[in-house]
Amino acid sequence: MGPGRIPVAHLQSFLTALNQVLQRTARVLQDGGDSVRRGQPPQALRQGVELTLVMLTHGSDAAVLGFDRTRTSSFLPGMDLGLEAMDRAVQGLTSVQEEELATDLPVGYDAGVLSAWRDAGKLLSQGVDNIEFTLAGRASTVRASLTPTGVARLERRLKEPEVVRQTVEGRLLMGDFKESDTRCRVHPALGDPVECHFGDGLRHDVLRNLLGFVRVEGESTVDPATGKIRRFVIESVESVGEHGEEFAGAPVAQSFWDTASLEELALSQSVGPMRNVESLFHTWPGEDHDGFEELVDELRRTGTETAGGR
Repeated sequence: MGPGRIPVAHLQSFLTALNQVLQRTARVLQDGGDSVRRGQPPQALRQGVELTLVMLTHGSDAAVLGFDRTRTSSFLPGMDLGLEAMDRAVQGLTSVQEEELATDLPVGYDAGVLSAWRDAGKLLSQGVDNIEFTLAGRASTVRASLTPTGVARLERRLKEPEVVRQTVEGRLLMGDFKESDTRCRVHPALGDPVECHFGDGLRHDVLRNLLGFVRVEGESTVDPATGKIRRFVIESVESVGEHGEEFAGAPVAQSFWDTASLEELALSQSVGPMRNVESLFHTWPGEDHDGFEELVDELRRTGTETAGGR
């Protein structure tokens, strides 16, 4: 490429990916995960990590870009989400590129942040040997590099599904007891339903707890790109109470395009079957002369008189 030179299209692609890194890191710090969602991030979050390119020069064999924050934050010291996102994004970059990947991602990271760093690293296949970040202005300077070897490791990590042991709690619904593929679905109080698979040895336990509140434990395969569970194989089923107080009234989670069944809606509102039909007797319309009509008429006249007196 030459000292101090970079194609505009490559620069634009890199800056877009870097912006995604910062926005997604801020989302993880703010909400605890799931940085890849539909729609724009909140305006305050976007403004907190927004950068302005203030320098484009060169060293002996490098293009040097200098950035400043577009807006000065009004938050108190130590409460600046944008600045913390920048710190975490740069601090965690070294560890996620290591050969021996840690089980847990650094603070502020999820699969969406890894994906954005991978996209920023595409510049390394377009004539750039190394991308170095220096974050100044804090108590100490933070440095990290994005390297071709590191980006290749990010790519492998994003492609390989992660298999972990996990516990899921919620309503046990939609049992399918076909011999070829026994499945059910657990609806947590928060989050998407989890489709579960189970073996013949758990048929009785699943059937017995169907429509109840359970804690299931097993092996889950997690999609590294989204952090969602691809497959969950149940190894144990435990009832968490006849009434499931911690889940009562919790909405049944579902995607935008799905429609909950009447059974799921009833469960989500803690509505059970009527056990005594006689409880409806003599409730409506009531006695022939119970004074209801007179009461409504009196309320209407009172309202009219009040309005007329204003």
